[in-house]
Amino acid sequence: MNTVYIQDEFDVGDRLTVVAGLRYDWYTTSDAPAQNPDFLADYGFPNTATVDGEGLLQPRIGFTFDASDVTTIRGGVGLYSGGNPNVWLSNNYSADNVRQFGAYRGDFDLTTTTFEDIESTAPAGAGAGWGIPTPVHADVSTGMGSNFDINFLDPDFELPSEWKFALGITHIFGDDWTVTGDLLYTLSEDQPMIMQAAVDQTGTNPDGYPIYSRNRVLALELTNSDRTAESISASIGLAKAFDNGFDFSVGYAYTDSEDVNPMTSSVASSNYWNRAFFDPNEDVVSTSNYNIEHRFSFMARYRRDLGDRFPLTVSLYGHANSGQPYSFAYNGTIVPYDFTPYLDFRDNVLEPGDQRNFDTTPWWRKMDLYANLGLPGFRDNDSASVFLVIDNLTNLLNDDWGILREHPFPQTVTKGSTPPRVGDASRYEIRFGLKYAF
Repeated sequence: MNTVYIQDEFDVGDRLTVVAGLRYDWYTTSDAPAQNPDFLADYGFPNTATVDGEGLLQPRIGFTFDASDVTTIRGGVGLYSGGNPNVWLSNNYSADNVRQFGAYRGDFDLTTTTFEDIESTAPAGAGAGWGIPTPVHADVSTGMGSNFDINFLDPDFELPSEWKFALGITHIFGDDWTVTGDLLYTLSEDQPMIMQAAVDQTGTNPDGYPIYSRNRVLALELTNSDRTAESISASIGLAKAFDNGFDFSVGYAYTDSEDVNPMTSSVASSNYWNRAFFDPNEDVVSTSNYNIEHRFSFMARYRRDLGDRFPLTVSLYGHANSGQPYSFAYNGTIVPYDFTPYLDFRDNVLEPGDQRNFDTTPWWRKMDLYANLGLPGFRDNDSASVFLVIDNLTNLLNDDWGILREHPFPQTVTKGSTPPRVGDASRYEIRFGLKYAF
């Protein structure tokens, strides 16, 4: 990946500062996936597309305006890219089904396979688990393995990007009460997604589900969504420091974020099935897997010197946020699509009228405690401290407090399921220790 940019910062009068620039990112590669003749015969084009030469020009401009001695307004607009794991591109090299082969033991009748047959393929001195049934081993070693779907890149693939629009304000009231507010609006374009390219829709069943027929060799395509997903987040905060050593801050954030495919995994097949959908090949904008709609947070801290060399700090940190999105779905591996689109017997098919990530788990409320007492060292330049950390003080105070309940990955469950308690996040933990610096 290559990057060049030019940027300048300049003042407009005494109160306005502007930062503007251009950034250009582009990919280069001299390697391509091995051409698969079966893919070429079925699709009419090779599976060798890469991102070589693909680039994105990203203009950006931001400003800071000192409206007065106590009020600052800031904002900006820009195009951004990046953040998409390169493993999604490497899938097309590692799963071209030309340079490597795999086989699934469930495809073979192993009722006559003996223990000696299995152990014969194991390295000398290898322990249990190394042996492979001889028929499976032979299928792979002769290059005749039945692999998973070929992975390939859409020849018209565009680099995903996001337009971001930001506006914020900070105002200091009398006695140094500080209020901040920020608004961020994002438009996502050319979002990455995985499609099953081997099938064509031939109709619709009575419930509205698409009916598919498989007409080509199975292949998963990394392509772009045609939809524009939106995200908006707004936050407000209040902070104040007092002369007696006490300071605090409180805040609230609202987020409404969308995506087409959450792209939760590193493997194309996992990205294809680890989500909820009405149509496995749909290009539909829904609430993002990662959206937390409401979040309140606070910090309270007290600092005091207990003598000349005994500084004490006690802090409380807390948050309360709405739950994680999830989807009610059912196992649709065999029906209703009239083909098995490698959905792996998972609960990921939405019922008619349902939406992905329409429901959320319960709120989570938690508070943590931190205390630190400074101590004199044995030498003039040495220092020491003792500290105490209580993670999830709320749960220490009451067994029913500080409990996080969430559905496990990939956040698709059958109707009637209740979110289980998340163990590590729902229990208290106490740590204390001594630190000495010299």
